[in-house]
Amino acid sequence: MKGVCQNQSSHWARFARPRPVSTYTCQSVLLMNRIAPFFSVVRLAASVGLLASCLLFCGCSKDTGSAVSDQEARAKMKAAVRMQQWQEAWSYREAVLRTHGEDSATLATLAKVAHANNLPGETADLLMQSCRAESFKRESRVQQAMIAMISVGRLMDGLGFLEEAVAERPKQYQTRRWLYDFYGGTEDRPSAVPHGRVLVLARRFDVELLKSLSNTQRRSLDVSPLQQMVDRNPDDTRPLVGSAKIDFDAGDNEKAIETLNQILERYPEFLPAQVLVGRSYVAAGMNDQVRPWASKQKQRLNGYSGYWIAVADWARSQSKTEQAVRAYWEAATLDVDNSEAWTKLATSAAQLSQETGQVSEQVVQSIQQRASLLSKFEQHKSRFERSGGISRQIVLQIVETLSALGRPWEAEAWTVVAARLPEDDSVSIEDARQRLLKQLKADTPWQITAGNPALSVDLSYLPLPEIVSQPEDAALPSDASSLEMHPSSELRLVNEAEQRGLAFFGKTSDTLDQAGIMLHETLGCGGASIDYDLDGWTDLYLVGAGGKPAQNHSQPNALFRNQLGSFQAVTDRTQTAETGFGQGVAVGDVNEDGFPDLLVLNYGPNRLYINNGDGSFSDQSDALPNNQDSQAWSTSAAIVDLDGDGLSDIIVVNYCDGLEPSTYACSTGESEVVRSCSPMRFKGSLDFFLRSRGDGTFSDQLQDWGATPEIRGRGLGILAGQLDQRPGIDLYIANDMTNNHYWSRDSGSQAFRLAESAMLRGVAADDRANAQGSMGIAGGDLDQDGDFDLYVTNFEKEYNSFYVKQPGGTWLDQTASLGLLQPTVPLVGFGTQAVDLDRDGQRELIVTNGHVDLFSRGGEQSLYAQPMQIFQRHGGQYNEVHQRMPGNYLGAPHVGRSLWTIDANRDHRCDLVVTHQTEPVALLINHSQPTGDWIELELYGRSCSRDPIGAAVHLEYGGQSKSHRVTGGSGYLCSNDRVVRMAIETDSGSEDAKPRKARFCRVVIEWPDGARQELAPFLLNHRYIVVQHSTYVL
Repeated sequence: MKGVCQNQSSHWARFARPRPVSTYTCQSVLLMNRIAPFFSVVRLAASVGLLASCLLFCGCSKDTGSAVSDQEARAKMKAAVRMQQWQEAWSYREAVLRTHGEDSATLATLAKVAHANNLPGETADLLMQSCRAESFKRESRVQQAMIAMISVGRLMDGLGFLEEAVAERPKQYQTRRWLYDFYGGTEDRPSAVPHGRVLVLARRFDVELLKSLSNTQRRSLDVSPLQQMVDRNPDDTRPLVGSAKIDFDAGDNEKAIETLNQILERYPEFLPAQVLVGRSYVAAGMNDQVRPWASKQKQRLNGYSGYWIAVADWARSQSKTEQAVRAYWEAATLDVDNSEAWTKLATSAAQLSQETGQVSEQVVQSIQQRASLLSKFEQHKSRFERSGGISRQIVLQIVETLSALGRPWEAEAWTVVAARLPEDDSVSIEDARQRLLKQLKADTPWQITAGNPALSVDLSYLPLPEIVSQPEDAALPSDASSLEMHPSSELRLVNEAEQRGLAFFGKTSDTLDQAGIMLHETLGCGGASIDYDLDGWTDLYLVGAGGKPAQNHSQPNALFRNQLGSFQAVTDRTQTAETGFGQGVAVGDVNEDGFPDLLVLNYGPNRLYINNGDGSFSDQSDALPNNQDSQAWSTSAAIVDLDGDGLSDIIVVNYCDGLEPSTYACSTGESEVVRSCSPMRFKGSLDFFLRSRGDGTFSDQLQDWGATPEIRGRGLGILAGQLDQRPGIDLYIANDMTNNHYWSRDSGSQAFRLAESAMLRGVAADDRANAQGSMGIAGGDLDQDGDFDLYVTNFEKEYNSFYVKQPGGTWLDQTASLGLLQPTVPLVGFGTQAVDLDRDGQRELIVTNGHVDLFSRGGEQSLYAQPMQIFQRHGGQYNEVHQRMPGNYLGAPHVGRSLWTIDANRDHRCDLVVTHQTEPVALLINHSQPTGDWIELELYGRSCSRDPIGAAVHLEYGGQSKSHRVTGGSGYLCSNDRVVRMAIETDSGSEDAKPRKARFCRVVIEWPDGARQELAPFLLNHRYIVVQHSTYVL
């Protein structure tokens, strides 16, 4: 029996159902005692079979000295037990309970009898009575009782029992750990955290406890054991809260609400479900449900941080910034470790400070400091987990961040964890631990407020959200969107690459259709639109790879000249056949001579091709500092005048550091076939910030410009422009699995320096402060309110994020309310663009999807080829329209990667280029029926850079006002064509729709150097070249 129990304990998943046995051993109890402290709620709940097979009633439980009773019932019961006459023994239970109902040993014997008679409910009740009778003296019996309760699905009742036990016996740490795990598993963080802190202070912790203690974000625990509780006890649906949280995390709010209402119908007092249903109502935009919920539950839920986040999110969605700040402050005060609460408080407080001054700049800065530290901690912890949980270096970063947050006990506990990890001579964990031990005294609080001014901030003077302070039946605000759109005509995209002579298959490996893809082979290859000969027909430069990183034997890149809509390879003639391990390409006028140049981004040395103006290029890569022997993994870049001196600088986005990602193979443990490693397995890389000297060379400005982030990114996409409508160029960088970066000029420095502020602006992560696997970026005035919105693609089981520009230089994640969340969760988004395909004045969102490999994970087969998605906006919602669009390309899945714009046939409709992993490049010609008028502009600077990145174009016509901001970088591994396209919506019933000989619009250009140019009336449906202070019709 001992051998059986040991084997079963190592394969806990086999014990999802109890199996009756008739014998028990002391060894099985001791085995459980060794294993249980390390059980998470998942493993413990799944191991209930130990009740029957290894644990429940072993012979080491002895009657401790009570005299033999003279009463006949108990004596006969014991005799029957010795003879294993279980039914006879059970027949004496009532008499025994009347005379010995307070005797712990007798109750334990009765529990044994109940179990032998297959009466699990009575078994659990008797074991609990036995524990209470002896004041929970025996921890092993407490655990037996809890497992008995789990076996019949009474997990939630068992929580109260365990609370009794630890209240009576505070030093029963194993019981407390079980209680902590169960609370965490049932989404009751406020109840779990105090027990977790006691365990840390008592030195009864492990790395799993430390990781979960600070987890305020996504649920990581399996929910199947909780479902088993409901299967065993269908009357108690409370454990379903775990499944509801999974659905809420995935953005499936309707499913979460359905499950939560099922729980609350029977258990309205179950507070974790009440908190979560409120958050789901808000996320789903169900205002008719939010108000009665918030008002009714205030008294019961005001101690839950999640309640205040919910009402704050509602206030924020209604543009009630004062109320949102107050509620986020309540949430952050209740849970000082909650990264989401502090991040949202930081963004909202900064907005309120700029709008009304009701929050001082000093207070905003203190809040921002804590939010930044919490975000930093979450990212370090995430990297530690995803890189295998073995890095002392990462643990040291965790320790340093926790110390800065004023959490010394937690920091010291992490040093203990680090000491058990593999040796690393470069990391002195013991020194860090000794420094902490010198600070710690018996009376040192868990959270130190000194040095953490945000914890002393008082914002109680701000008004509470009205849904909390007003009656349930008060009038609700209208949900009507200010943006009303007319239904667009049929959209149609046709792949005409072959017909137009565009034959190119850029790929990172020859075996991308097979399992065993390495990380460096997953990103694909990009390309760019470039009118290199300035003939007005946009050409294409396409990137290849396939060799080894940092070497020059990959597939050559190719340049295709556009000849009246057909493409001819001119690579050799133009001398642009780069053979490095290509990833992306950037286009810009590097030397300010009026001709566009090429910067090829490689895994290894990058290549700079300068346009000679005669149809050829010169390799001037030596102008790039530290490039010749580079092992950098460059992906995307922007060529833009960042420091405002009139000369184009270069910003290169880099991914993982060094060559190890191209040589280190990962496996699932289930197969010998390698798979792509998580990028978190490798150190992130610093990006390149290169300033033009004006003589054709560049200097490394990383340090001088202060462009070193607190957390290195793994950059994949970049967008450059005047994104926040303030003077100066901003850089938005999409990072994989860590916070995105937003760089802008540091207004507090006299010299030119940069400051990173993505988290404070609301564009670092998703709406709940979770860093995502970000890749592509699209931008523009997507809601037609005159400012610049952002759209970012992400990995599967996340969602592509839609950030709506707010006043004061911040953005708000409104993905869910726009109907864009759920459709993108199952897919892996790479390239994306915002394009007005049918010229109705509203841009469609286009995303190319495809998984990183075709390997299965955790029993799930990855969907390698995935559909391209096109989202069209009507009113306040986006709808998927690609399913009903004609054409073979959109009707089939693809392993898509980069996506960029071109007008290949000069019909003034925007076309698209798409690269793939398993098929040649696609040229999607736009055959959509246009519904409006248009104007096209090519802009060239004089007193500013020739490429006027950051310029703003404002157009007015017939009561309509449109804005367009010129950007560089273009997103993922690519460069768009540089034509400014603006459409004017035509109402078929209006005067403007009637035929006219000439229709004019008013155009105003704000140049990056601050110059403002109001142009003479322009004819609609024409293309213009605008040189700063001059105008030419093309």
